[in-house]
Amino acid sequence: MDYRAVRGMRDVLPEEIPAWERLESTARRLADLAGYREVRPPLLEETDLFIRSVGEVTDIVEKEMFTVRKADHSFTLRPEGTAGIVRAYVQAGYAKRAPLQKLFTIGPMFRYEKPQKGRERQFTQFDMEAIGSLDPRLDVELIDLAARFFEELGIRGLEVRINSMGDGEDRDRYREAVREFVRPNLARYSEESRARFERNVLRVLDSKHPGDVELNQGAPRILDFLSDENRAHFEAVERHLRSIGRTVVVDPGIVRGLDYYTRTIFELHYPDLGARSALCGGGRYDHLVEELGGPDLAAVGFAIGFTGTLLVLEELGLSEALAADAPPVYVAAADPACDDEVFRLVCELRGAGLGAVFDSAGKKLGKQLKAAGTGGHAVAAILGPDELAGSTVQLKVLDTGEQRSVPRDGAAEAIRGILAARGSGAASGERGGA
Repeated sequence: MDYRAVRGMRDVLPEEIPAWERLESTARRLADLAGYREVRPPLLEETDLFIRSVGEVTDIVEKEMFTVRKADHSFTLRPEGTAGIVRAYVQAGYAKRAPLQKLFTIGPMFRYEKPQKGRERQFTQFDMEAIGSLDPRLDVELIDLAARFFEELGIRGLEVRINSMGDGEDRDRYREAVREFVRPNLARYSEESRARFERNVLRVLDSKHPGDVELNQGAPRILDFLSDENRAHFEAVERHLRSIGRTVVVDPGIVRGLDYYTRTIFELHYPDLGARSALCGGGRYDHLVEELGGPDLAAVGFAIGFTGTLLVLEELGLSEALAADAPPVYVAAADPACDDEVFRLVCELRGAGLGAVFDSAGKKLGKQLKAAGTGGHAVAAILGPDELAGSTVQLKVLDTGEQRSVPRDGAAEAIRGILAARGSGAASGERGGA
């Protein structure tokens, strides 16, 4: 039988791992700089957690969840990260002993949707969440951190698009205005939107059906329904964004597809990508903590998908910068009788913090040196009978051909000097045999 990965799920192969590691390290570094701590909720949660948080009338709950039922229990592989983080926050008792928590997670999410380029059924996501405060500066902090993530990967010229979902009576008045807008043309909407009209009319505005999109042109703007308090919050977010030099566009067309959103919602766009310019999104969810059993505490966050990010970097010609450097040292044997000492030297160099590999395929010296050159290594350390007899090592700088003999016990220091002169530094960590 020809076994293959499940459709919509794929292997991340060794040559792809350096790019993923770069995204992960960038995310962790930014989180550390801003005082966000890592949390790792389980992949499997009670199904009701997502129904209550994401909303029953959403594509995720209606169509996209991987759900398992055992006896009287229903469990779901997490389709997004926020609900699990908030559940963990409540369960850990943070609301009482330390309400303000800045948290992040990196890990797989699962949605059963039609696989296509940039969209998979298992995907990795970076989530950052600030729970416990309504301070608009936290909205801006997270938007800025999301933008910095892409900028550190080489994407410049980002545009921040913001809107508000309002809260409380704002939403009630807006909901009725949308209902009155949709009602005269309800028969022309898709079957899905007609059903949502009765259950949650705001979801009609989130429809991607082409006919619905056209019918929604000219729909009421929630910004026209904001209370003084919520308008002041929205204007503060916009003001702080501009004060730190961010390009801001107020976009009433932004609608988040999950029920828990309140007040600020945002998207980051790279306009040069045209119709696919959206890179990530997020916003406030000021009542989700209470909905999941805690007190009524405000919160804000965002999520960035790694698959889409890597595709954008590839399209912009920035993906090569994510490739990992080869271990700097290739230890070659001039004679098979030297194989044992070659391996000992490899281990010594690794112990000194230098990445080193060796030939395990029985190649002749010439082919070993060719492999060292084509493999991206900086230095070949050559051991032969003469070197063993004299306790020396031949070091060859592979891009210049320069070669010299150094004492065996000074090989690591000599290699460091060569690497420093080349400006390449030393690759650390132990690597497998080549």
